[in-house]
Amino acid sequence: MDTPHWTTTKKHHTTADPPRPLSPHSPHNKEQQENNKYNKHDDQPPLATPTSFPAFPYPTPYTIQTQFMQQLFECIDQRKIGIFESPTGTGKSLSMICGAVSWLMEHERVEQERALQDQTAEKDLTTADGGNAVTNKKNNDDTPDWVQQHRAISDATIERQERDRKRQELEERVQRIRDKEKKMRESMVRKQKRQAAGAHSIGGYRSQSGQPAKKKKDQGSDDDELDDGAFLVDDYDSDDNQKGGRPSKGGGSEYGNISKEVLELLKSFDAKEAAHNGRRSGLGLDDEDQEPDVLKIYYCSRTHSQLSQFVDELRKTSYGEHLHVVSLGSRKSLCINDKFRKKASTKNPHSSGEPIVHVNKLNDACLDAQKSGTSSEQRCEFLHTPSSTFGSGSRIGGGGWLRLDDDVGDQEWWKKGSNSLEISGDEKLLEFRDHTLARVRDIEELAQLGSELETCPYYGSRQTVRHCQLVTLPYNLLLHSSTRESLKLVIKNNILLLDEAHNLINSLLQMHSVMITLPQVVLAQDQLRMYLARYESRLSSTNEGYIRVLMRILKCLEAFVETWKAGPSSGSATTTMDNGVRRPFKPADRVMKVNEFLHAAEMDHINLFKAHAYLETSGVARKLQGLHESLQRKEAKRLAKAEGRTGNSTAAHVKIHPTSGRLNSSSAGSQTAAQGAQKSTSPILLVVDAFLMSLLNADNDGRVIVAMESEGVEGGGEDLDNGGEGNECSGQTGSLAGREKTQVPVLKFMLLNPANVFKPLVEEARSVVLAGGTMEPVSDLLSHLFPYLKDPTASFSSLTNSLAEMQYPRIHRFSCGHVIPKENLMAIVLEKSSVGSTLELNFANRNQDQVIDGIGQSLANLLNVIPDGVVVFFVSYSYMAQVLARWQVKPAAASGPGGGSGSAMASKNIMERIQARKRVFVEPREATDADRMLKEYQECIESRPEHNLSQPTTTTTAGPRGAVLFSVVGGKMSEGINFSDRLGRGVIMVGMPFPNKGSPELQERMRYMDQVQQQELLLHSTSSSTVTPVRSSTSMTRMTAGSEYYENLCMRAVNQSIGRAIRHQGDYAVIILMDRRYGAPRIRKKLPGWIGSSLETCEQFGPVMNKLSGFFRQKRSAVTNSFARG
Repeated sequence: MDTPHWTTTKKHHTTADPPRPLSPHSPHNKEQQENNKYNKHDDQPPLATPTSFPAFPYPTPYTIQTQFMQQLFECIDQRKIGIFESPTGTGKSLSMICGAVSWLMEHERVEQERALQDQTAEKDLTTADGGNAVTNKKNNDDTPDWVQQHRAISDATIERQERDRKRQELEERVQRIRDKEKKMRESMVRKQKRQAAGAHSIGGYRSQSGQPAKKKKDQGSDDDELDDGAFLVDDYDSDDNQKGGRPSKGGGSEYGNISKEVLELLKSFDAKEAAHNGRRSGLGLDDEDQEPDVLKIYYCSRTHSQLSQFVDELRKTSYGEHLHVVSLGSRKSLCINDKFRKKASTKNPHSSGEPIVHVNKLNDACLDAQKSGTSSEQRCEFLHTPSSTFGSGSRIGGGGWLRLDDDVGDQEWWKKGSNSLEISGDEKLLEFRDHTLARVRDIEELAQLGSELETCPYYGSRQTVRHCQLVTLPYNLLLHSSTRESLKLVIKNNILLLDEAHNLINSLLQMHSVMITLPQVVLAQDQLRMYLARYESRLSSTNEGYIRVLMRILKCLEAFVETWKAGPSSGSATTTMDNGVRRPFKPADRVMKVNEFLHAAEMDHINLFKAHAYLETSGVARKLQGLHESLQRKEAKRLAKAEGRTGNSTAAHVKIHPTSGRLNSSSAGSQTAAQGAQKSTSPILLVVDAFLMSLLNADNDGRVIVAMESEGVEGGGEDLDNGGEGNECSGQTGSLAGREKTQVPVLKFMLLNPANVFKPLVEEARSVVLAGGTMEPVSDLLSHLFPYLKDPTASFSSLTNSLAEMQYPRIHRFSCGHVIPKENLMAIVLEKSSVGSTLELNFANRNQDQVIDGIGQSLANLLNVIPDGVVVFFVSYSYMAQVLARWQVKPAAASGPGGGSGSAMASKNIMERIQARKRVFVEPREATDADRMLKEYQECIESRPEHNLSQPTTTTTAGPRGAVLFSVVGGKMSEGINFSDRLGRGVIMVGMPFPNKGSPELQERMRYMDQVQQQELLLHSTSSSTVTPVRSSTSMTRMTAGSEYYENLCMRAVNQSIGRAIRHQGDYAVIILMDRRYGAPRIRKKLPGWIGSSLETCEQFGPVMNKLSGFFRQKRSAVTNSFARG
């Protein structure tokens, strides 16, 4: 297959004398060996691109699937950065698996062959040596270079042989487990046939009730008697925990930003793993060379459900039988301790189903149970500590671990060992690891395995990563540097596959942007004052000093915000709105660079690195939060008892007294701010710490914004396309109307440059592949994530996709069409409504009643032609509420043009006309309600026979046929939901979902991009002899970078929404874009290629109806003919 020249660029090395190998005694030799672990043969020819992929689970892949796999193979082999676009429904996941894993398998095969060649060459060198190497070894000062080279090769061979031996032993253990599990499953099937009992899970046993047997009884409720010592901060020595103001990376902090208790736990895991694999005591337990990290693929996606779908696809391939795979997740997904989960759960206010598990509370419960001094009853029964004799004596079964030849029929086979002793805690972790490697499991199955083996899957899965060839994990575990370091993920020379990468830029920006409210700042101060008053006499001088520094920082933040609130105003304390409601004056938003903010807040003299190091290592945040919650519970019980009530319902109305360290109750009105600050389950000082750390970014990489915001504002396109004229929440009506929310001052750090936080991954990984169903517009990805990869010699030109990609030689771009035939899709730009009004739904005219009525009349006519399910996307929740409310207004006595024929039809409002054709569903805000609504939507469509266009629906006989779902761009229906076949025969986009241009964040981001663009222009002009022509031509022929970004945000949201319908080769649907702006050439180019190539622009409404009728009549005829032939 021909490949564009810019996807096959390869660095050519000049021929020169080969460098002399370093002596094994050189301090740089170890580093070089690590760096060359996988790429020492980079001068070798590239791997041959496969012509077929036998692991693909279906007989013949689509042509575009074969192309995808081949291009991905080449991209990884050439160490490129890949941007791969494959529409949803084209088998993208399978193509990614087969393309990437086939390269991994082929690479390992070639490396083994090269290792054998090296070994043969070494033997030849040893024979030619004649024993001189041994003689010269005694005289290190006079050792010739060629002898040192021979010695280095010998050492490398020994290391390779030891590594191969360990891997072979691991493979043998895993294979025995696979065989054992297979026999166990067969035994279960036989037992199920003989008995009516439930299935016994592999690796564990169940009681007669079918529930996992418990070793220990659940502990009672938490003791509310305060133990002051439990909340006292340990002595802190700043010299031992930070260096130059930063946390030390060596001497015990190699695990990253985690607590000391977890650090010791992970060290003990490493010790257990070392003993299990036969390390000699003289080598040291932290010598990572003894446990090599295998070459691996990291697959990332946004949600656990998407990761589980990927694992399901992997199982379909032959790789699923022998590939070592592990899924990483949070405690919320993997914790199996019911006591901890119950402690961290609250009742779901929106559903009677599963309670809500708060991740921060669950983390705290787990970490608290690991602290030294915790009683055995309070510790987690699934998290095992190593025994003093671990690795020193004989183990169960005499073979170093559990015997695998026990009686298969025994339902407790996994617990049996010598002398019928239970398996020890030392062995359970290793048992979990080997069982994980034996079979591909998703996150839910890992949790089940942990329950069956009575081993924590959260920590157990992390210890398994080192041995895995494929690791699946959500975005935040990979993209956030501190989390990545805490997991000890090795990125160097490995492969990163980032799926759903159309959201990558926003994910990076949101992940590294931080917000703290004024109530949170005040609450943190109150908690620290209370803590200091309670423990001042027992705190060390260092702890007291750092706590006072934190209080000083919080005081600076509070003073800065209060000064801003009292800033310039219009001269009155209130402002009168158009509807006559007087609301408090809102200060103007202020945007600053980091250094400007630090100076204005009088914090530029404070060492934020030291403050962060103290918060990170002392544990004061969690101790302070624990004390605060304990005092709240105690006071709530006291108040309840005094009032003759039970429970702790008043806990939210109890406030810490800042001076005495006690609690008092106060009126609900005075508690509003405190309640808002306490909504988060995260310790308040961790929120403060995150904001302080954000201030350590480069001055130009971010901005600090102080503004007034509503508490609890929900997303989903609320501020879309309002032309910069303010928030449009006032347009909400009916069930979608938002409740009036309290305005609070907030401090926000907004990251502007995601390239710097993504750059370490790009530099370390062998290859990074960004994949998605709709990656357009690609120019955003190139300019925002990879500006440093741009060829400095390339001419400066417009950042259109094709030209921009040629300026980035390391970028490997692949895009394919859809698997559906071209005749299965009809895409139309509708310029005029059925009443003749122009459809240009910008903010200036879309709120007019005439325009809204025109949209409704057109939609009612379209729904009479499009069969089964139709999904209609609006630009925001508030605009959807406004439109639906208008459509329920009764028409005037004299209906306007297009109002329908006959008096009966003229008397109906627009919503009644729509409901006569299809049952109406409206996207709710709550996720639990969305799932229920989707189920009803599907049942409504599938319970009716498919719409036959040869017998049109009449309002008098047939009633509604199918359903219409009103949704919001950026909401729950616009991504991750498949409206295949009858669920989505039509997708209609009402307007263009431009973001709120009045948002200070968006304005600053656009301004930043314009500045970067101007710097590029200036840099180019200084190195060009034609300065004036470059500037003038550029200014006349291209949009500014900020405007381009603004437009791309809109089009990326559109592309995600309209791709919900077509999901497989036999599917068909229509896509209608109700806004004439979609017909502009610049906008058309930003649509996915498979849609843009089929797009038609219709200036009048009448031809649209004819086209749609013919399209669906043809499809219905084709289905009828296929049944007749069958």
